[in-house]
Amino acid sequence: MRVLVTGAAGMLADSLVPALRRTNCDVIPTDINVSRSKCTYLDVRDHDEVWRLASRTFRANLIVHLAAETDVDKCELDPDHAYRTNALGTQNVALACRRLEIPMVYVSTAGVFDGQKEEPYTEFDEPRPVNVYGSSKLAGETYVRNLVNNHFIIRAGWMVGGGSKDKKFVRKILDQIRSGATKIYAVTDKHGTPTYAPAFSRVAVKLIKTGFFGTYHLACKGRGNRFDVAKEILSAINRDDIDLVPVTSDYFEKEYPAPRPRSEAMRNYVLELRGQDDMPTWTEALREYLHDYYPEFVKSPHTRAAKSSFA
Repeated sequence: MRVLVTGAAGMLADSLVPALRRTNCDVIPTDINVSRSKCTYLDVRDHDEVWRLASRTFRANLIVHLAAETDVDKCELDPDHAYRTNALGTQNVALACRRLEIPMVYVSTAGVFDGQKEEPYTEFDEPRPVNVYGSSKLAGETYVRNLVNNHFIIRAGWMVGGGSKDKKFVRKILDQIRSGATKIYAVTDKHGTPTYAPAFSRVAVKLIKTGFFGTYHLACKGRGNRFDVAKEILSAINRDDIDLVPVTSDYFEKEYPAPRPRSEAMRNYVLELRGQDDMPTWTEALREYLHDYYPEFVKSPHTRAAKSSFA
């Protein structure tokens, strides 16, 4: 099977591309950022280029669409960029899959929900985004459903993984610790489900092989807030000398102006019903990530220095 992957220079692709190759897929990684990757250049916002690469250059049998603008605040400040990338870029890929009559995998987000539900969201809950990022990703979902008969829409939670490519919460906490922070601030009023990229990739590839097309949630088991995740990090690396301070989102309002859902917690309900939810708990996955990607934090003596903060 020849699989064209968009957004292949990103943190999720770092796990998903090898997982696909382990199943003997011929993977063609593409991305708009080729300066530090072994990817073929592809801007998914260019309809003609998407079609050319998919149909004539690589003759793909499947497209896995990871390319997206995931910076929530950037999306809020520049909606045109968000919708051009996350909505129309996805439409371009979906149109290519439709014309080629091949399946499509689209990675979406827990951010399509409004966050008002007390229990974790399932695939049967109605999306109601509260920000531009969520709206643009939901628009992408709509294009995929309407244009591609054989599709997988897979919603991920708070992504964890990528090591040097990681730009998310865990990496930012670790960067503070590396810089010598003795005090770290983390919010308690935003809940979610961390999603470990290697585990996501393993389960996603197995799901793709089943041919059970549809919409799926794929996150680690359990839920927590940002404070819980930071606390688990400090516990895993034995840093009881760092003061972890609970705050509300208002504390970081100027740094992160886009509205966020109160809860992005998800349950892999459809996978559970099919008996295929093989995801670990988020605490197990987080400790595995730290052990595999950041052994210097787990094994090295710690140092102490100046104050820092992050939400």
